Amino acid sequence: MTDLSTPEVTLDVTESGHTVIYKSYLSSIEEAVEHIRAADTLGLGFQLESYDVSSTEDAGAPRGEFEFTLLGEMPARLETED
Repeated sequence: MTDLSTPEVTLDVTESGHTVIYKSYLSSIEEAVEHIRAADTLGLGFQLESYDVSSTEDAGAPRGEFEFTLLGEMPARLETED
């Protein structure tokens, strides 16, 4: 007899309570924009954080990298008065 039950999947949750589907570390803004467009097409929310990375091998200026988090739902937008 084959067991057709699915294994339990544990999803991470952000501090704001949103379900994390996917997290990726990107090295270019072009990759970040591609991920953002895909999330928008799917109607899913996302969080994008940027940070500087310096290398001990390269004495040049630090380079920017990005952490992209795909969320299971769109975060609520705060309405602002202009």
